[in-house]
Amino acid sequence: MQLKDAHAIVVGGSTGVGAAIVRDLAAEGARLTILALPSPELQSIAGEVGGVAQPIDLADLSQLEGAIARAEHISGPVDILICNAATNTSGPFESLSAEQLRRAVTVNMLSQMELIRQALPGMIERRRGAITTTGSLSTEVSMIHLSSYVPSKAGLTKFAVDLQSELRDYGIRVFTFVLGSVKGTALANAAIKDPVVEFIERRSGSVGVLTPERVAKRFVEVLASDHKSAVITIPRSAAPLIQFRHLTVRLADPIMGRPARRFKRRNELVK
Repeated sequence: MQLKDAHAIVVGGSTGVGAAIVRDLAAEGARLTILALPSPELQSIAGEVGGVAQPIDLADLSQLEGAIARAEHISGPVDILICNAATNTSGPFESLSAEQLRRAVTVNMLSQMELIRQALPGMIERRRGAITTTGSLSTEVSMIHLSSYVPSKAGLTKFAVDLQSELRDYGIRVFTFVLGSVKGTALANAAIKDPVVEFIERRSGSVGVLTPERVAKRFVEVLASDHKSAVITIPRSAAPLIQFRHLTVRLADPIMGRPARRFKRRNELVK
């Protein structure tokens, strides 16, 4: 995919991995729209790369109404939609408030599904585009005290995998990046405020530890390539675990996914 002059919307692009992705895409000549909470960091990164800052609270779904249309009005049709926002409240599940639980599921999953829903009609009409979601290795193992973060991330990953199959005939690539621990980010720091999660982090040592720059580099490599829709694991050493986890999806595709896509194509031709 040609990144130069492509319009990329980065959700959660003001800090951490998102900001690193913004910088790398800008270096490739992409035009950037950055969606994130109102903050000095959002204004700073937008000014740095000559992008458009779109302040938004993803926990408030009403603020998302028309978000993609507003971005396209300013910068043209969206070519790349990167859904990288996340929030986390660690601790025993019974200690979470109803608001904390709602916020985690809305920010980590529902809001990003909604933005993708808004972007898809234009991408389908143009028969091109790329969408990314960000998952976590924590969804692939038994975790405690991350009971709002892990399920919402797992739900987003499953959504992306199903969307890959649904959009296979439309020229739109869907990637879900499953990441190890990116230490030092606001998300990681929030998690280890809980002593149990901090213990798990210490026990896991340096396994799967990443930097925002390393993650961003891989994102841009994949987007710039001719890769078809895929689940991408960072670090690659964890890929066998993820491939095994998704084996049933690949095995079942000839039985369920492929016939369903053929049926859908026939119906569309009839219309």
